[in-house]
Formats: sequence, structure tokens, C-alpha cells
Amino acid sequence: MSQRAIDFVNNWIDTNVDANKPADMAHHDRRPKQLAAKCAADAEAAGISVSEIKDGLGDLEICMITAIDRAALAKESKQA
Repeated sequence: MSQRAIDFVNNWIDTNVDANKPADMAHHDRRPKQLAAKCAADAEAAGISVSEIKDGLGDLEICMITAIDRAALAKESKQA
């Protein structure tokens, strides 16, 4: 497991994921796939391979679904 890959993805999510609503995978929400592709490209540019990320975190698209859901929940909690 690569801690630098985990740290990179967590920092990337903090900087790049902002959601007003949870991921709607029943209706083929495109955001997780788009965010995963952007994160992977940014990681590659930083010298971190997608396989290194996968070893540390698993499927990047699933990580983005979780990140979107958490961001939406956090935003909803602040508004309540």
C-alpha cells in the first residue's frame, strides 16, 4: 500500500470535490467517472500511477462516489 497515493487522493478530493447532491448511480451520474479520470491524470502528472492508487484505495471511481456523497452530506449538514 502506498501512503503517498492515499495522501494524494485524499488531498485531491479535498481540493476538487464539491457536491450539492449525492451521486445518483441509478441514473448513470457521470461525476464519479469524470472526477476519477481527472484525479488519475493529476496523479500521473505528479508521478503516482493509477495502479499505485488502486493498490492503496481500490477503484478510484468508487472513491469518487463516496467523496461526492460525503461532500453533499457535509454541505447539507451546514445548511440545516
